[in-house]
Amino acid sequence: MSSNSKVDDGTNIFPVPNHTLPYWRSDLHEIDSYRSTEQLPKECDILIIGAGLSGVSTAYHLLDDNPSPPSIILLEAREVCSGATGRNGGHLFAPHSYVDKVVREYGVDAARELMLFCKSQMFAMKSVVEKENLDCDAVLTRYFETCLTQSFAEEIKKHYDEQLKIGLDFIQDVDHVGPKHAEKLSGVKGAKGGTTTTALQLWPYKFVTQLLACLVKRTSINVQTHTRVLSVSNSDDGWNIVTTPRGSIRARKVVFASNGYTAGISPIFENKIVPIKLTCSHISVPKDTPSPPPHLSHTYGLNFDGPALRDYLIPRPDGGVICGGAKSTYMKGDKNTWFNNFDDSTLIEQARSHFETVMQDNFLGWENSGAAVDYLWTGIIGYTSDSWPHCGKIPRQENHFILAGYNGAGMPLIFLTAKGIARMIREDLPFEESGIPRIFKTTEERLKLDVDR
Repeated sequence: MSSNSKVDDGTNIFPVPNHTLPYWRSDLHEIDSYRSTEQLPKECDILIIGAGLSGVSTAYHLLDDNPSPPSIILLEAREVCSGATGRNGGHLFAPHSYVDKVVREYGVDAARELMLFCKSQMFAMKSVVEKENLDCDAVLTRYFETCLTQSFAEEIKKHYDEQLKIGLDFIQDVDHVGPKHAEKLSGVKGAKGGTTTTALQLWPYKFVTQLLACLVKRTSINVQTHTRVLSVSNSDDGWNIVTTPRGSIRARKVVFASNGYTAGISPIFENKIVPIKLTCSHISVPKDTPSPPPHLSHTYGLNFDGPALRDYLIPRPDGGVICGGAKSTYMKGDKNTWFNNFDDSTLIEQARSHFETVMQDNFLGWENSGAAVDYLWTGIIGYTSDSWPHCGKIPRQENHFILAGYNGAGMPLIFLTAKGIARMIREDLPFEESGIPRIFKTTEERLKLDVDR
């Protein structure tokens, strides 16, 4: 089966060259465009497509403390961590907003499983930062989901009270903040209420590149950047044939860590994982500003009118701020600018003015800070019909594994999902014993669900 998956205009889905420059790629690692060998190897035990957090974490869990390591080739269409991981907010927490949806659709046990999985992710990544001595600005903090309208604040409080009433023990780390103290504690102007929970922020590009550099230094992993996969097919002898412009590789197993680009190389996911274009920014304050703003001790969600119109905001240790979202500025316009769009070489300029004033408009003490956008970029996420990633063995595809389609919320999911995929491969485990939340399993039933256009 070849990978000639198309979008509506007849164009192949693949990472484009000349992508916009995100802040996270302003300090490049020497491994950024690395190739382990001049020529592609002819074959391997495991071939991983994608060198972002998903692909590199899978390789790490396959090789770390493995006395009989498999031969692994890691292919990346562009540079290491140039896709969604290098374009996100650099932030992870257990998303309390998912709880009601999961309880309603899958039951309390599935919600508990998901929340504890996300919470464990923070400490698992913190542990590997410490174990591998990664210099990636990892900071454990609190996340403050703020409500800027009274109606949404009341809705959040109602759901929180209902969760307490039915005894959801897995939300113990979530703290509700009412209107009396919300503005003062958060520093967000006019905050009507919200919730806080533990969070981890880090520099995602540095986490991924330094972790990959550790593997290159101490294992035999073969990394090949600027090597786009054109197709993956099965040979009569049971091997997978992975074709690239530089030649073909025979692989016993293939891992699709390709997120929003997956349909371009695995057509079974056409209209199942759809590329969505989003935007993010880095905001800085002039060093000579006469009105230095106060330090912000939380990371934030700013709900202007519910989660559909929400910004995420991560104050950096150096005083800069990452802010993403601004959906109200462009999502009601031409849908082609963002839906089924895999081109991150162009900006969504409508969002710039929103980001230019988001700090002054919403945070106490920032009115005269001079805060301004110095980086604006776009990134491609993988969107699925039910809002959950596709993970595990791909149905009807022998020895194909996937972890992709994170709906813009991959950071609190990926690292331990990659560990689960690695366990399935290393120990020949079924999905149900992998430790990955049950609702992530890719199944024939889920593959019948198209993303609404």
